[in-house]
Amino acid sequence: RDATSESSSSSSSPQDAAPEDALDFSSLLAAYVPIDAHFKTQLSNIAHGGRFNPDQLGSLSVPVKVDGEDMGTFPLSELAQVVPRSGRTISLLVNDREYIKPIMSAVQSSPEFNQQPQRSEDNDLELTLRVEIQRKDEIKKRVKEVAQQWRDRVRQARAKTDKQLKDWKKNGVVLPDVVKRGEKEVQKIQDKKMKDIDSEETNTMRQLDRH
Repeated sequence: RDATSESSSSSSSPQDAAPEDALDFSSLLAAYVPIDAHFKTQLSNIAHGGRFNPDQLGSLSVPVKVDGEDMGTFPLSELAQVVPRSGRTISLLVNDREYIKPIMSAVQSSPEFNQQPQRSEDNDLELTLRVEIQRKDEIKKRVKEVAQQWRDRVRQARAKTDKQLKDWKKNGVVLPDVVKRGEKEVQKIQDKKMKDIDSEETNTMRQLDRH
């Protein structure tokens, strides 16, 4: 799902680094960029309407089959227009009849939305969703979970760099004192990143408290 978009895009890995560039951590910083973008978007969506933010709903992956043939997986926003309505309702104005069943199935099986979209009596290309009111403590819990997932991904990216430094040391291609300096630098980079995540989490909580 949406997590795959940011994990697959971190193409530069520490394994691409050369021993002579042992203190160049640009590949680690590059790996953080898509991770940061992904989780910042998640926190923003939570702060601005949670799961039923139109952008969040529009990014839901929908596998499409036409006449039994697999046509691929598309974001819901490419198959339908997401329109907030009054009375805690969201309309999905579907582009083509063939997309109705795949959209209904994707929404119903999604843990985020987990409800059966209703067919409109007035428009056979319109589906409606009921916006569930979430308690603030549930939303805050979700913020904490997302921030923790972000920290975990940062640690995973850092672990690859640590392994590269250790391998160089073991193979004798980088001097031990250079490896030591590198490990300290990587720790500094991670400490700064963790402070940034703490700040994003705190700011999101403040936004929720203002609502």
